[in-house]
Amino acid sequence: MSIQPQPDETRVQFVMRQVAEHIGREGLKVGDQLPSETRFGEMLGVSRPVVREAFGALAALNVIDIANGRRPRVSAMKASLFSASLDHAVRTEQISIQDVWETRRLLETETIALAAVRRTEEEAARITALAAAMAKAPPLSDELMRLDLALHKAIAEASRNTLIARIIASFEPMLETAIPAAWSVVRSDEHHAQLLVRHAALAEMIRLRDPDGARQAMDDHFDRSVAARLPTS
Repeated sequence: MSIQPQPDETRVQFVMRQVAEHIGREGLKVGDQLPSETRFGEMLGVSRPVVREAFGALAALNVIDIANGRRPRVSAMKASLFSASLDHAVRTEQISIQDVWETRRLLETETIALAAVRRTEEEAARITALAAAMAKAPPLSDELMRLDLALHKAIAEASRNTLIARIIASFEPMLETAIPAAWSVVRSDEHHAQLLVRHAALAEMIRLRDPDGARQAMDDHFDRSVAARLPTS
C-alpha cells in the first residue's frame, strides 16, 4: 500500500516528513547517505521536481546536506540556523535583547556548574589562560572582546552538553555587538579591574571543580557586569 500525504500537508511537506522519518527509521548518523531524488520519488510516488524541492527545504533547515553530483547526506547540527532565526526575531521585535540576556543567564549559570564538574585539565587550563589574557588586553580593544566571547564559548564546550553549547553558540552574532556595548559603559580603571576579577572568578571556580561557587560567580557576573547595564522596562 502506498504512503499518502496527510490531509493538511503539501506534497513537498509530505516528502520532507518522509525523509526525516527515513533518517530516524534507518538509524542514519551524520554523514550517512540518503537515497537519491529518483529513488525517493519512486518510493513515495511523487515526481523528481517535488523531491528536489523537498531536499532543498531540508537542506535550508540543516537536516540534510546536498551538493552537485553527490547523493544527499545527513547534516551535522549547527548553531547558524537557530542564530539566524534568533537574529530575525530580535530585528522584528518578536523578542527583546533583555529576553536574550535573561535566557543566556539561565543557561550559562547552569552551564558553568556542569563545566566545573565535567571539564578536563586541558579545558580548565584554557579557560584560566583566556581569563588571564583578558587582564592583559588593552581596555575596549578588539582583542578583549574576542577573548571575552572565547571564554564563554570555552565554558560551554567544557560542560559536555552539546545542545547547550550549540544554543549558546547561536547567540554569538548578537554578542559580537552586545559584549562591546557592555564594556563601553566602563568609566574607570577600577571598574574595568572589577569586571576582569569577575571573569577570573569564573575560571577559578572551574579550576577548583566547585559547581556551587561557579554558579554563584556566573550569577554575580550577570548581576553586576551585564544585567545592570540593560534598560529596564
